[in-house]
This record gives sequence, C-alpha cells and structure tokens, in this order.
Amino acid sequence: MFDISPTEEVGDFEVKAKFMGVEMEKVPLHFQDLLQLQYEGVAVMKMFDKAKVNVNLLIFLLNKKFYGK
Repeated sequence: MFDISPTEEVGDFEVKAKFMGVEMEKVPLHFQDLLQLQYEGVAVMKMFDKAKVNVNLLIFLLNKKFYGK
C-alpha cells in the first residue's frame, strides 16, 4: 500500500510504502520529474526497487487528489 502526502514545497510529495500497516520505506516524489518522464514517453517507473508504477496514472491520481476541486 502506498501513502502519498504533500510536503511544504509545491509539487513535492512523500511516498511511504506500507506492508500490513507497517511503514517500510519513504521516497520523495517530484511532480516535475513525473512530467519529464511523461514527456520522454516513459510509461512505467520503478519505485522502492520493487514496485512498477504507471507514470500517466500516477500523474492523474496526484492531479485528482491534490489539485482537483
């Protein structure tokens, strides 16, 4: 399970990986980096060296959850 929370900087997020409710890892996520990957045509990126995440769907999720009304 992933828990995504915004940081104090606009466009920066912290992604926490949880397994059975226990926090495993944390990584910073920069929205600008996602947009760069999308521009370069990268469809899937690795997170935590284990999970593969669809870049377009992650951008959609972040837009809907944090920037939509």
